[in-house]
This record gives sequence, structure tokens and C-alpha cells, in this order.
Amino acid sequence: MPIFFKKQINNNIIIGAWKISESLEWLVSNINLDKEDSETFNSFKTELRKKHWLTYRFLLKELINSKSDIKILYDESGKPHLKNSNYNISVSHSYEYVAAIVSRKAPVGIDIEKISQRIERIKNKFLSETELKDINENFRLKKLYVYWCAKEALYKLYGKRDLNFITNTKIAPFNFEQKGQINGELAGDSYSKKYKLFYEQVNDYMLVYVY
Repeated sequence: MPIFFKKQINNNIIIGAWKISESLEWLVSNINLDKEDSETFNSFKTELRKKHWLTYRFLLKELINSKSDIKILYDESGKPHLKNSNYNISVSHSYEYVAAIVSRKAPVGIDIEKISQRIERIKNKFLSETELKDINENFRLKKLYVYWCAKEALYKLYGKRDLNFITNTKIAPFNFEQKGQINGELAGDSYSKKYKLFYEQVNDYMLVYVY
């Protein structure tokens, strides 16, 4: 079974992750793409990008229990939507994993990232001074990824491009565990809303979702 895990959060929300072990040939032969999607697929330069793009379609199909292949449309901000469906969706991919969340009623966001040292180079680009002070040597790398994935998940839930990770996404200080809940906020000149976000370490990846 290719799905690494599938979890029902409540009556309206399901999350899942897929560890890609299939060949590109298998993925292509088991999905029907229309002309538009075929052109998009063929435009990708790398095999991994093609695998990601196909695999999250398989995962979404499984999460919404669809018997037919799905069609994903993108709005003017690049936010994905399912054609002819009332589900809210969000997807993410990193190396060998693809993750997705679906909801019948409310906007959602999800992000998965492989944990590596490279995040140290960009931490000042997405963390505020208050958030930087919360990063100490205890689980330093993992906390950085919780912050990064949480802000990505909020960005995807928000669904618009005009969002600054430092000033418009805020994550409250927290103590890292392998799995937990944190508090976040989307804040701008004309809006402010608080959210609870959920994170868990999946092998050497960090997964965060919000709804």
C-alpha cells in the first residue's frame, strides 16, 4: 500500500501522506490526464517533480474516496481546488513524500519538509526576532522546521500571495516534542485570525497542518 498514513481528524477533515516507491512509468500508466494536464506534466524537467505532481493526485483521490481520476484547478494566486467538488484542499511534497489535507467546510493548509541543516541559512528570512529567540540548542533543527512548515501551512490556508512570513504569520513559542500542537496567527492591516496548528515528525521529515 503506497499510502504511508491516512488520518481522519474529524467528520470533515482527513490528512494523508504517501511515500513514493512507484516508478514514474507506473504512475503514468495508472492515471488519465486530459490534454491540458498532459501538457503541464510534460513541461516538468525532472523525474522527481513529475512524480510529486502525479502522486498527490493519487493521494487526493484516496482521501476523498473518489472512484474516478481528479482534476485540479488553480486560482489566480496559485491555490489549488478540485474541479466539481466542494472539498477544500492543500498539498505539499518533499523528496520521497507527498502530503495532503482535505476538508468539506473550511480552508486548510499543510506542509511537509525533509529536515536538513540548510534551513539555518534562511531562518532570518522567515522568523521574527521573538521567534528567533525561541530557537535554542534543544531540538534546534526540528523547531526551525516546525516554524517553517507552520508558516507555509498558514500561507496555503490563506491562499493569497500578499503575505510576508515575518510580519503576517506569527507562531507562539513552544516546547518541541515529536508530536504536538502550537498556536499561530495570520495578521495584517485589515485582518487578524488565530489558529491552532498540529505538527509531527515523520521519520526525518516534519509535517504541519492547520484548519
